[in-house]
Amino acid sequence: MAADKICLIQGSFKEGLDQEVRDYQKIGVFIDYSYKSAKVLKRAFALSKSCSILHIVHILSTKLPYHNKPLVSLDPEYHQLLRQHAEELVEKAEKKAEEAHINYKVHLLEGDPAEEILKFAQEAKLDLIILGSKDKIGSTKNLGSVSNHVATEAKCSVLIER
Repeated sequence: MAADKICLIQGSFKEGLDQEVRDYQKIGVFIDYSYKSAKVLKRAFALSKSCSILHIVHILSTKLPYHNKPLVSLDPEYHQLLRQHAEELVEKAEKKAEEAHINYKVHLLEGDPAEEILKFAQEAKLDLIILGSKDKIGSTKNLGSVSNHVATEAKCSVLIER
């Protein structure tokens, strides 16, 4: 009986090897202000050489860190300051994409980061999501709430850069 199970597993693996794997055509890279995001963006550039489009996305969080309630109302002046910094961030990423000769689109979204990533990935029909983990190395407990949520809920492949 155990030998039958092994053959079944081997058969499935062999069938899987015969399947064609296509290149990623639509990649989404999700960046923030961290040092790790620069590494994430570089990884996305390397992987997007053969893709049709790279979506560079930054999400203005409307959720307080470590807060379970969905959305908060930000002071309008503070929101405007956050938006200015976000626009500067995506402009820098856009400049780097142009220098790397990448076919790209830039998006600036607002909301809960994990939910916005999943929603954007579905609407844009992404083949691959690229994002960073928090700086700690180790088990999935150290991924961070956003990367962990995206990795478990996404309908497409997810690359979490460490």
